[in-house]
Amino acid sequence: MEEKLKEVTQKDVLRHYLASVLVYGIILLLVSISPLFNQEFEWGYFNYITVLSVYYVLYILFAYPILLKRKPESILNSRSLTIINYIKKQFKKAANITERLNNITPNEEEKQAFVIMFVKTFFSVIGLNLLCNKYLPMIGYDIDFMKTMFEQAAQYSLNSGIFMAIAQYIEDTQDMWLTIMFTITTTVLTFSYLTETRVFGNKIKYADTTPMGILSCLMCYYPLIILTNKLLPLNQKELIPLENITIRTIVYVVVLLANLGILIATLKLGTKSGNLTNRGIVTGFPYNIVRHPDYSMQILYIVATSVPVYLMPDISTGVKILGTTGIILWIYLYYLRAITEERNLIKDEKYAEYTQKVKYRFIPKIF
Repeated sequence: MEEKLKEVTQKDVLRHYLASVLVYGIILLLVSISPLFNQEFEWGYFNYITVLSVYYVLYILFAYPILLKRKPESILNSRSLTIINYIKKQFKKAANITERLNNITPNEEEKQAFVIMFVKTFFSVIGLNLLCNKYLPMIGYDIDFMKTMFEQAAQYSLNSGIFMAIAQYIEDTQDMWLTIMFTITTTVLTFSYLTETRVFGNKIKYADTTPMGILSCLMCYYPLIILTNKLLPLNQKELIPLENITIRTIVYVVVLLANLGILIATLKLGTKSGNLTNRGIVTGFPYNIVRHPDYSMQILYIVATSVPVYLMPDISTGVKILGTTGIILWIYLYYLRAITEERNLIKDEKYAEYTQKVKYRFIPKIF
C-alpha cells in the first residue's frame, strides 16, 4: 500500500514563500553586482536586471496567494527552504571537526537544490542578457533590411538570373536570418529557465550534479566559452572566404539549415529545454530520428563555418592542423555533453525506453 503524502498546510506554503523571497532576493543582488554581465545597456532601462527585478516583484505580489490556493505537493520538498537550512547549518556550532565537515558537505537533496537554482539563474541571465543587449534591439532593423534586400534581389534577378539573385540575397542577409533564429531559440530557452510549473509541463525532476556534466555544459557558454575557445581553437571567419559564389552559397545554406535544425529541436523541447535538468522526455521529431539533434546541428555548424577557411591560400599548414584539432575537440566536447547527459537521464525509466527505440545519438543508422 502506498504511503499517503503529507497534506500541504498554510504554514508549509508560508515557509516556502518566505524562503523563496529571501533566496531570489539574494540571487538578484548577486546578479546585479556581478561584473560578468554588466555591459553597457543598449536599450536604457530595458535590460536583464530590470526584467529580473520586475519578475521578482511579481513573485512577491502574486506567488503566495497562488501557492496558497493550489498548494502543490512540491512545496513539501522546497528547494529554497533546503538552501536556507543549509546556510543556517553553516552557522551552527560544531562539537568537532567531523561535525563541521558534515555540515559543510551538502547531501544529495542540497546538491540538487543548489544546482537547480544555479542552472535557472545562470542560463536565464545569459538568455536575458543576449535578448536585451544584442538580439531584440536589432530585430526591427534586421527585418527592414531583409525586406529591402528582397526587393533588390527581385530587381537583380531580371538582369542576372534567379540563381544569382538568390545567392546574393542569401549572402547579404544570412547573418540576419541567423540572428532571428538565435532570438527565437534564446527566447524559448530563457522562458524555460524562468519558469518551472506543471502548467507548462516543465517541472524539474532532478538535475545532473556531477562535475563532468556541469563542466562540459558550461564550457559552451559565456564566460567559460572564452577559455574554451582558447583551448579548442577554430579557423572560423565571419565571412566565408570562397571566391566561387556557388560553393559559397551552398556553405551559407548549410549554415542556415544547421541553425534551423537547432531551432526546430529547441522548439520541440519547448519549456523542457533546460540544460542539466530532467524536465520530461520528448520523443517527437526530430528526437525520433536521433537523441541529440541539437548537438548534431551544432557540430554541422562548426564544420560548415570552419572548413572553408582551409581553402584560403594564405593559411599555413600549421594553422590548418591546429584548426583541425580544434574541430575534433569541439566534436568531442559535444559527444562528452551527450554521454554525461544520458548517464543522468537514464535514471528515468521513460528515457531508458526512449534509448531503446532511438538508438543513435547524432547520425541516423551510423552513430
